[in-house]
Amino acid sequence: MNRVRERNESAWLLPSGPGSNLRLRENMRRYAETDEVDMVIVGCGAGGSTLLQRLARAGWRAVALEAGPFWEPEQDWVSDEAGSHHLYWTEPRVIAGTDPVPLGSNNSGRGVGGSMVHFAGYTPRFHPSDFRTFTADGVGADWPLEYAELRPFYEDIEAELPVAGERWPWGDPHGYPHRPHPVSGNGELFLRGANARGITAKVGPVAIANGRFGNRPHCIYRGFCLQGCKVNAKASPLITHVPDALAHGAEIRPDSMATRIGFDERSGLATGVEYVQGGVTKFQRARLVAVAGYSIETPRLLLNSATPRFPDGMCNDFDQVGRYLMVQGAPQTAGRFQAEVRMWKAPPPKSARRTSTKRTRQSHTSGDSPSSACPRCPLPGPSMLPRKGTGGPPSAAT
Repeated sequence: MNRVRERNESAWLLPSGPGSNLRLRENMRRYAETDEVDMVIVGCGAGGSTLLQRLARAGWRAVALEAGPFWEPEQDWVSDEAGSHHLYWTEPRVIAGTDPVPLGSNNSGRGVGGSMVHFAGYTPRFHPSDFRTFTADGVGADWPLEYAELRPFYEDIEAELPVAGERWPWGDPHGYPHRPHPVSGNGELFLRGANARGITAKVGPVAIANGRFGNRPHCIYRGFCLQGCKVNAKASPLITHVPDALAHGAEIRPDSMATRIGFDERSGLATGVEYVQGGVTKFQRARLVAVAGYSIETPRLLLNSATPRFPDGMCNDFDQVGRYLMVQGAPQTAGRFQAEVRMWKAPPPKSARRTSTKRTRQSHTSGDSPSSACPRCPLPGPSMLPRKGTGGPPSAAT
């Protein structure tokens, strides 16, 4: 734990109870738009916040622009699905083409912390073979790097979140900093069924503290992980990297929608980022620009930053930006049981993975939050199944 604190003190900068360190925000360094900072980062989610923290630690003058607000968990998050839609990216986004696909609002996040604010917490590593899918499976393209090159970075981030889980036996076998959480009813059913069929299954890794970590508390299993963790047990950059970034001189500008990357036609270099804050268009100068806006907003910003030199958008010499997009997608299967399952009483991802004959394939159980099992509660999303017919509540597998 001391090694973690030496490179990232966020967990120790939080208050010992729920909430955020508001003093860090009030005393945050603020750069003038006329200042040329070392880097402007677009997006303050999983990638942008981590980069911001690392740069601030290294002494860089860095500013992050975030389209959404600076969340305060105690005030902004509630234990209610219908009252939590403001956590999502709600502006309409459509993948165009001959068969346009509208994107779901909860595929990406809005606000400091990004989609990790409302993600389930599931944090498995890529399997080593995922880096060479063309060689192994004849699909896609091989990565330009190998799993072994990323292993130390996996270990660092798993310690900083931290990740709790059972020892992982597949691919590159490894353990996790925290012991696994107890599983809920559907996880228990999955484990029993897998064991009966001779299938190896483990309690999946989740970025949720299982024991005190700095000033962060143990998970209390309230069941509303997808609506923001009010107790700070589940990891999101809002509590895992932002506090340390602010303590080391970084600036975060919330409610700042990036609209264009500035570009010098003569030198061929980026000059900063144009953004809208409070209805006013502004421009932050910078030596370097990093775009960390998830798989939809990143290509959108690059395409909207077309110049005479790059008429088809930045970084798009080969007409690939905005193509072959993929957000999170997975088939789900649900079953009914005679007895009540109570699948919400644990972190949403429960038991995880089995192996196929070729290489590891994802398979894990998941659960809705408490009100999804209540026949009188609102049903705001597709995961909230109406209670019809006989039998107990459904249990889902992804």
